[in-house]
Amino acid sequence: MAQQQEFQVIILAGGTGSRMYPLTEEIPKYLLPVANRPLITYQLELLEKAGFQDVIIITTESNNNSKTSMDLRRYVAEVKGKLTVTFEIVEPDIGTAQALAKIRRKLRHDFMVISGDLIVEEHFLHGMADMHRSRDAAVTVLLRKEVIAPETVQAKKKDDATSNEGDFIGLFEDDRIVLFAAVADLDDTLDVNKSVLKRYPNVTLHSDLVDAHFYIFSRWVLDCLEKYDGITSIKGEFIPFLVKLQKRKKLARGGNPPSNTSSLVSKMTSTRKHESDSLGCFAYIVDEGYCQRVNTIHSYMQANAKLSTGKLKYLPWEHPGKNNFIHETAQIEPQTAVGPECIVGQSTIIGSKSSVKKSCIGKHCKIGDNVKITNSIIMDYVTIEKGTNINQSVICHNVDIGEACSITGSHVGPSYTFNAKAISKNEQLVREED
Repeated sequence: MAQQQEFQVIILAGGTGSRMYPLTEEIPKYLLPVANRPLITYQLELLEKAGFQDVIIITTESNNNSKTSMDLRRYVAEVKGKLTVTFEIVEPDIGTAQALAKIRRKLRHDFMVISGDLIVEEHFLHGMADMHRSRDAAVTVLLRKEVIAPETVQAKKKDDATSNEGDFIGLFEDDRIVLFAAVADLDDTLDVNKSVLKRYPNVTLHSDLVDAHFYIFSRWVLDCLEKYDGITSIKGEFIPFLVKLQKRKKLARGGNPPSNTSSLVSKMTSTRKHESDSLGCFAYIVDEGYCQRVNTIHSYMQANAKLSTGKLKYLPWEHPGKNNFIHETAQIEPQTAVGPECIVGQSTIIGSKSSVKKSCIGKHCKIGDNVKITNSIIMDYVTIEKGTNINQSVICHNVDIGEACSITGSHVGPSYTFNAKAISKNEQLVREED
């Protein structure tokens, strides 16, 4: 498969992960463990399985931690497999569309842009590519259906970072995008131009579709970014800009552009084949399969739970058991129960009469007797003394937890210390600076 010759691939890995604090206090978001694997490994595995050989990763030097891109580059160099990875470093405050404009000279073909926090199955990539080719699209956008269970609603109410998420997307009969707006960018009302409804009378307005942040662009759209340097964001500005361009009646149908738009199009698109080329923006909708962004703590916990089942094509790296994954160097006392959908990492020790249910435990952890861990994520080098109960929580690396503690619904930053019999419920805890 020579897919890499047709499309170039860009992974956007420049975000600071502020919505996942305190998990990202010391670890870049793209290296956070998801089912005990760094998040970036899911994109690398996707591209290698799909037959790509080259990838560009755009990252930044963080204002707060200059090691962000250094750590990422060092890790990717160790695990990139057969891929040739090129890093492009941009300013920390630059927008996603501006980042594309910065590297436009290195993009010679149509190209894919994948958010570095997206975990998606391979068949969506092939389906998007087929649609992009057959429609001769300007952009093809991956959308996933948002099915909100009651427990998810309650979790989002607690998580302010997710309260403003969502999109309003208008689709014509052929899956053409004619309206594209993020909830976060709107005021109290959604205004729809009458000309849109006149030109596309059978538009379906969706509030149950979410932009997955996976796009395929035709090469010529980069000319728009060069001509209009005020466009900063791919989702918030660039795609809505392209959607509006296609509303020109003849242009949207692939005919000759009307006189009042021909000069605009020719100025923006010096590399287009002909002025009669279509400006179509299309949606590829996730039907069945896994597609999840890991951009909040809530979605982080969801992804860990799903990928720990072993039912997806992406598998944990630990040794597979009957219904869990336990590293061969882990030491677990015979009277301790590690249930289904659990992962236990390298050299972790778990004492007697403890129980682990639907949880991920990292490397080199020391867990005492009579400890109960349920629906939680325990990162590397965590010490948990006897009699402690942890439920629905995320415990970052190097945390020390004393005896008989109770931790429920909390997010604990790195190197935090709990004294014996401490109680934490629905808290965000970080170590105090010396």
